[in-house]
Amino acid sequence: MKIGNFKFDERASDIIGKIATREMRFPYLIMRRVEDRQSDSAPVYEIYETNRAGDEIQIGVVWERKMRANDEVFLSGMIDDPSFREPLPIALFGDETNGFDVQWRREREREQQGGGFGGRGNGGRAGGGFGGRTGGGFSGGSTAGPDGGYTGGGRSLDDEVPY
Repeated sequence: MKIGNFKFDERASDIIGKIATREMRFPYLIMRRVEDRQSDSAPVYEIYETNRAGDEIQIGVVWERKMRANDEVFLSGMIDDPSFREPLPIALFGDETNGFDVQWRREREREQQGGGFGGRGNGGRAGGGFGGRTGGGFSGGSTAGPDGGYTGGGRSLDDEVPY
């Protein structure tokens, strides 16, 4: 299901897009190529949104993937924020020149359907998340419970977190 698009905007010199669902609306997103990738498994693009204070906040990343059937390249990742109940998995088809269509598909048992984005078993994912990791594509999983409340992940909100 198409839920948005991105296209290069010459005035902004950025790839600008929007994503909208019945419950979510991102009318102005910025997708920037990661210039200093440390490895081939690092994200290719980062997605930013401007918050109410005018700060650009990273809310997503996408990786390059290949479809097994025909080696077509597409982007796979997710939009996420601590205020969300759960991340929004996305796939982008297209390129920087012609623009990208943003697609979404509900997670379901893949073994019966023969694969998800990319045609791979397990939803086009290696190990569970859209970023190739268990827990939604980002290492460490989630500390949010089914209702969106803090579950701790083994820590209290009062624990000191090393930086």
